[in-house]
Amino acid sequence: PRAVRGEDVGVCPLCSGCVTHMAAPTTSGTARGVAKARDIESMLPPELRLVDDPYAAAMAGWRTPRWLLRCSGHGLRQAISDALTCPGYVQLMVARTRLFDDEVVRACAPTAPGEARTPCTQLLILGAGFCTRGSRLPIPPHVRVYEVDQPSVQAAKRRLMAEAQRAARKSERAASASGRIVYLPLDLSEAALDAALRAHPGYDPAAPTVVTVEGLTQYMPAEAVAATLEALGRATGPGSRLVASYVDARVHTDPAAACGEGYPAHALARVAAFAERANEPWLSSWPPPPPGGRAAMGPFGRLLAAHGRWRAERDESAGEANEAFFAPIGRRIPPSSLCMMERFVVAAKGDSGGGGFGLDGGDTTE
Repeated sequence: PRAVRGEDVGVCPLCSGCVTHMAAPTTSGTARGVAKARDIESMLPPELRLVDDPYAAAMAGWRTPRWLLRCSGHGLRQAISDALTCPGYVQLMVARTRLFDDEVVRACAPTAPGEARTPCTQLLILGAGFCTRGSRLPIPPHVRVYEVDQPSVQAAKRRLMAEAQRAARKSERAASASGRIVYLPLDLSEAALDAALRAHPGYDPAAPTVVTVEGLTQYMPAEAVAATLEALGRATGPGSRLVASYVDARVHTDPAAACGEGYPAHALARVAAFAERANEPWLSSWPPPPPGGRAAMGPFGRLLAAHGRWRAERDESAGEANEAFFAPIGRRIPPSSLCMMERFVVAAKGDSGGGGFGLDGGDTTE
């Protein structure tokens, strides 16, 4: 009850932190939180899970014995995590992970006969944190994976991944995939992204590249987001794809509009407060596209078009992800638990043709 009222309840006795009692900022507390959500989802039977991450437990840094976590079960762990953050937080992170996973796999897959698409040969993960896509997704072996994040975060991630790959859950696929990951230690607020990528001898700025910007934009000033998109435009070739998430600005101005009907909207403030406490405050957010409007017409879509010539194809809410992922397997999230504080954008590189450019107000933000 104290957690639901937003009081500081300290450390959860079951899991030493659940999703949001984060680690120190030097090891990216928010990255651990997302890894915990992936690990909770991975406990479900194969036919019910949306994400299967054999490395999530190691990335999460649970201090409770593994056998106790398994005995607690998926439902209890998700309920505790939601109580300490906000209802539906775990499902939001799972939906985001699954959407990004699907887009990366689709972008890298060989083209079917008659398909007008260029397969991406590079995967660039910005603000990678404890992301494990480069090791767990079924992408072609020739696809090179580049992870960009701060040096301290990458050092922690590499140590944890090495431990996980030595553990019994290591698979043959993951063992072979780990060798193609290139770690680029870089603070995006202090160094030029495109220059760092071009300086790496293996990176090809002319190649079609799928870029993920997951759970990152809210931690950057708006001008830094614009500069990063510009740099990505210069550092990727025709046929490139971009998948990004951003915080819905209505979280700050009209929280009820960023939730399902009957959702306790006041709970959203706890998530931002936890990020602030982990020394990773939210700095930027964007309103969604107008009702019935195209993704490219939304503020984030216009930002993409103005900086780097990206063409937004989709700008989706967690409600749409709920229908796409949870509903078909009988796990539809009820409106009273539907957290929609983030939105997900899929975009194509402008060089490949299409519209969506020359729109007014390219960098609307809050």
